[in-house]
Amino acid sequence: MPYSKIRKRYLLLLLFLMVGVAVSVPTYFTYRRTRAILLEEIQSNALNSAHAIATFLSSDIEQYRPLSEATTLIEGSELHQTYLGYNSLMRTIKEKSDATFIYTSKYLDDQTSAFILDGEESGTVLFSPFGSHDGMDEEELHTFLTGESTVSDLKEDPEWGTYLSAYAAIIDRRDTSVVGLVGVDYSEDHFDQLTSRFALLLNLSFALFAVVTALALYAAILTIQDHSGLDELTGLGNKRAFNRTLRLILEEAKKRKQPFVLCMLDIDCFKSINDTYGHPVGDLVLQSMGKALLDLTQKNRSCFRIGGDEFALILPSSGRLQAEQAKRELFNHFKHLDIPNLHDRKVTVSIGIGEWVTGITAETLVSYADKDLYEQKRKKVCPATP
Repeated sequence: MPYSKIRKRYLLLLLFLMVGVAVSVPTYFTYRRTRAILLEEIQSNALNSAHAIATFLSSDIEQYRPLSEATTLIEGSELHQTYLGYNSLMRTIKEKSDATFIYTSKYLDDQTSAFILDGEESGTVLFSPFGSHDGMDEEELHTFLTGESTVSDLKEDPEWGTYLSAYAAIIDRRDTSVVGLVGVDYSEDHFDQLTSRFALLLNLSFALFAVVTALALYAAILTIQDHSGLDELTGLGNKRAFNRTLRLILEEAKKRKQPFVLCMLDIDCFKSINDTYGHPVGDLVLQSMGKALLDLTQKNRSCFRIGGDEFALILPSSGRLQAEQAKRELFNHFKHLDIPNLHDRKVTVSIGIGEWVTGITAETLVSYADKDLYEQKRKKVCPATP
């Protein structure tokens, strides 16, 4: 018979746990791999942006180099106007990109650089004024010294926070000197925002997959369990299901201190029916018996074919009076049963009853019902086989 409700609940929870663990491993590695890909993509975007700005400034080096070589700016001067124009352009580029910071700087020494242009709004906290100093990391120094573009991993800076930086050299092609560099920064917050969106989508997808997989396995297991306990011919439970169900009902009866009844049924003279009319007709009789039991129990699966023409019916929370009523209903059903090819012969059954009371084992209960069934059959005479 099917799993009990408690066992079903535990089975479903176990499947959720097992599938969840199995799915979590590829989910984790997929997430880690995607983070690495996203980091590479951000690094590539930073490099492309830095290189594009550096190329533009290199092509306009006659305007930019004097700005880079200046130590101070006089407000209102032509150089100052150039500075303001470049800064406005830098702000526009930053606004149209997803970069956190865009700036240019020049080399002071191997540890220090000085800001030239800044894409932040002038006067804000994040704005770096012309000539203000900043520390230099190894990628920035490498670009200054070699003119090669570089990009860092995410690094923590005590002043600016955690970010990655790409650097591209601003080169004066007239003498191939490195006049300065363009820096493009992406913050960890930007990276986390991208990865959190993907993580949410990934977790939802894998969670849905895990739920669907667990439910599919759950349904398959129950289906296999149900079919493994079914008699194919009648649709009733088989002997295996009978033994399991009888133990479960007996345990429940012990807890609740409620009686129940076991009925053992046998089709009278079934061998002569097979011998006289053939096994296909005998199968029809067995199927009719199964349908009668299912109808009587309102399809609650407490009825079984335990072998040949032997059947069992368990009536939970019932006593002998209910069993006698069920017995009469079965007798009446078969009295009016019309099975093709049986001609005028009527099918009758013998029914033995065993009532469970405290202290009786399952084996003893079956023995009581079998003994009563034997007494019923002993009184009947089968017609001679033609």
